[in-house]
Amino acid sequence: MRSGIAITLKYQHEHIEDSVLVFSAEECSVLLLVSADEDVKSFVKLDFDGAICARSARTDCSPAIDIYPKEGGVSFIVELTDSSWPIDAHKAYVYAGSSLKPRGRHFVVSNHDVFHEILADSFTETLVEKGDAGYKEICSHFA
Repeated sequence: MRSGIAITLKYQHEHIEDSVLVFSAEECSVLLLVSADEDVKSFVKLDFDGAICARSARTDCSPAIDIYPKEGGVSFIVELTDSSWPIDAHKAYVYAGSSLKPRGRHFVVSNHDVFHEILADSFTETLVEKGDAGYKEICSHFA
């Protein structure tokens, strides 16, 4: 069994709805739907700072299974605290002899039948509502 901590989010998202991972050289974000029952949707955007790697799977089993916050009914992500991924990623993706050291925290964002893993330094959470910058682009991922 893996060990980790559940990190409670400020904003509640729909756990049974889809989630979207955006990963490039400039950005690593996970987008989550907040209000599925409303006419006007809003979104939680998790921006991962210093992201090195990302991977996802479509399955109902997650590497963060059985790690939950103490308080029930809240939205959360998990940080795996015993992960070998920083070392594994360093071995796989850094040139031999490089002065770079393994780094990054192993975050897991689980949503219904998809989970995303991100190796990053930290993350920030924002609420994106109609009229906010990037709202239309985020909506296009949830069409």
